[in-house]
Amino acid sequence: MREQRLSGNPVVAPAQVWDGLTTEAQAGAIQLMARLASNFVIQGSHATHKEIDPCLHDSVTPRSDPSISTATP
Repeated sequence: MREQRLSGNPVVAPAQVWDGLTTEAQAGAIQLMARLASNFVIQGSHATHKEIDPCLHDSVTPRSDPSISTATP
C-alpha cells in the first residue's frame, strides 16, 4: 500500500511532543503505557497456557455417516 500524507501537516518527532507535555501529562502517559504493556504480557501468558477445549462436533456423528436406527418401521 502507498502511504498517504496529509498536505500541510508537518511531521513531528515524538521528542518534540513529549517536551511540550506537562509533568502530569507525562506521568499519565507513562502510566498508560505501563498498563498497556502489562495487559499485553498478561494476554500473551494466558494465550500460551490455555488448554484446548474439546470440540463439540468431535463427539457428534456426522449426518453423512451410516447409522443403525432403533426405530420400528
